[in-house]
Amino acid sequence: MTSNPAMCKFLQRIPVRSLLSISTQGQLVTASPGSRNFHQSEPLMDIFEIQNEDEFKNKVMRNSLPVIVNFHADWCEPCHSLRPLLKKIATENVGQLHLAEVLVDEHAELLQAFEVTAVPAVLGIHRGMVIEKFVGLVTHKEVKGFVEKLLHKNSE
Repeated sequence: MTSNPAMCKFLQRIPVRSLLSISTQGQLVTASPGSRNFHQSEPLMDIFEIQNEDEFKNKVMRNSLPVIVNFHADWCEPCHSLRPLLKKIATENVGQLHLAEVLVDEHAELLQAFEVTAVPAVLGIHRGMVIEKFVGLVTHKEVKGFVEKLLHKNSE
């Protein structure tokens, strides 16, 4: 049906009898059993956890939309503080950008390729090029500025 892991997890929580169809735009269309009323959801946010280098190339480097890449670690307290903010921003900008999360303990080759030496490290990548980068825990205002630069680059 779909290869999007987030979509698969989401669909697993829906009773089969209430699931009507999935549109090609990633929207969920449901109907209550015996009902003629339909509900079409908002587009699902595109947040994904990178599993390997090939997936990174396909979902990040070859993406036509800007991608925020969050290099983080489970043991990193600042990472835990930053992740909800990045997810919120990705949700607010559905269809304009994506959020890719990279666990640093599992992807040494990506750390070397992007010269990540500390976490959290957040890169803004558009059309295969790093546009913006910040390292460490920054303010909400600084993250918003980072995203605005990334979105502005996309509109050029």
